[in-house]
Amino acid sequence: MVLLSFTLSKFFHRAFVCLLCVGILVSCGRTRPSQPSPGTGPPPVFESRPDQGSPLAGQQAQNIRRIHEQLFQNAQDHFDAGNFQDAIRELTRLLALKPQADLERDGHWWLGQSYDQEKNWKSAQQEYGLLASAPKGQRYQSNSSQRLKEIHGLLTQEEAPPKITQAIRFALNQLPGADGFVQGINKMKQDGVTTLLIDLGCQRTVLHNVSSMSSESAPEIGQLQALLRSYADRSHRAGLLLYVGVNLRCLGTWAPSDHQIWHDRMYQVDTGRLTFTKRFDLFHPAYQEFLTRFLGRLCKEGVDGLVFLNDYPLGLYEGVTRIGLKRFEKQFGVGLDPSQVFYLGFNPLGTAKGSPGFDDQKGSRAKDSRFWRWAGWKARERLAILESIVGRLRPPYPSVQFGLELHPHGLTDPVGALVEYAEDAMDAAGRSFSFFFVRPEIDRQSTFTEEAVIAKLRRISTKAVLDRLLPVVDDPRRVWVSLPAKGGQRLRPQTATTDVSPLQDFPSGIGVVHDLRAFS
Repeated sequence: MVLLSFTLSKFFHRAFVCLLCVGILVSCGRTRPSQPSPGTGPPPVFESRPDQGSPLAGQQAQNIRRIHEQLFQNAQDHFDAGNFQDAIRELTRLLALKPQADLERDGHWWLGQSYDQEKNWKSAQQEYGLLASAPKGQRYQSNSSQRLKEIHGLLTQEEAPPKITQAIRFALNQLPGADGFVQGINKMKQDGVTTLLIDLGCQRTVLHNVSSMSSESAPEIGQLQALLRSYADRSHRAGLLLYVGVNLRCLGTWAPSDHQIWHDRMYQVDTGRLTFTKRFDLFHPAYQEFLTRFLGRLCKEGVDGLVFLNDYPLGLYEGVTRIGLKRFEKQFGVGLDPSQVFYLGFNPLGTAKGSPGFDDQKGSRAKDSRFWRWAGWKARERLAILESIVGRLRPPYPSVQFGLELHPHGLTDPVGALVEYAEDAMDAAGRSFSFFFVRPEIDRQSTFTEEAVIAKLRRISTKAVLDRLLPVVDDPRRVWVSLPAKGGQRLRPQTATTDVSPLQDFPSGIGVVHDLRAFS
């Protein structure tokens, strides 16, 4: 009996202990929630969204709406202040946040208006297109449809070259001061001139009409921009276009500091050494970036076009830079050792016999074959770089025309031009430049008669421009030819000593550039 009582007491004691443990566990479960396994359970508190009908949901929606409205107000403030790039930035942020429908329509409309002010009509076209595609009667639908038609006309007009081009080509230091400029361009307009072509040349020119500079100082890019803006405004008020001629191998002189690493290298056959030149390496990526920024700053000042001049082309022994050689080797899988290609007595034109494919004929050397591959690569790479720069400038400056100078020998003697100027004119003529500029070579130091100039121009124009270039370009307005000037005076279509016109053989619409630099 005593044993039974002890056993029962022991049983109830254990049961009590078990119940006590269960109670503790239950209590712990109430005070500390269990952790869900990864990927399960409710989202964190900061990501949770209240029910749409709850007061918290309404407050959150109001806060989001307030943020959207503030962005829109910031954009309108920037727009009213004329800071259109800042307005574009704020409106782009607003639309990325997916605002409510009414505010979204406002955002697209004012973004289109901002692009309009920046003359970025292709981007404006996209914004107006979204609004114009909405059902009729919606806000901005009718106005956007009308603006789309206007922009289409603007883009069509800009992609086509001017109907008539009678240009005067100046050197930068030949430009008159502000007082005489208006009188001068009005006189030119009365004389039939439609376009001014300012040639920046190949050196940083001292701007004598910038009063803040001493006679020995060179202008900064900002001063050049201010000068071009002044001339562009005056020219446009007089109804004339303003183009700027640039030699891309020279523009490094406008860099803030002397970047020796950007300079081109030339192989000296007699010494077997590579030496730096005054020109700059088109193959250098950093120099290409500088060119794009520099030309963009010129476009920003309201100029109507840029002409890529070729007064200082890549010569036979130039372009032999480290980056150029590496790019050549990467493309063809073989290196180029200048000492093995350019040897004493090297005469590629003498062995080519009219064709760069002569390396396959009997008697050719492997080194000559390597040279022709190098010459062709230089010409193609130069064109690719030019097209890349133009491709980056066209979207922000769609109204700017981009012309390319072609050497007449590139049209009449393509093999010789490939060797001497790294130029493939027929390849270039098929590319998307706005127009092409052909300048016949006439010795600037020699005496000449107008009859002799006309005779030479007729020979060049008939063979190079008429027979070679126009059939490829297929639009006379996309061809400009150059006439030299004598004593600062243009050659007239009808001269005093002959009834033959220098332009007699040219079709209607072809552009003419009267070069005041040559004999001034």
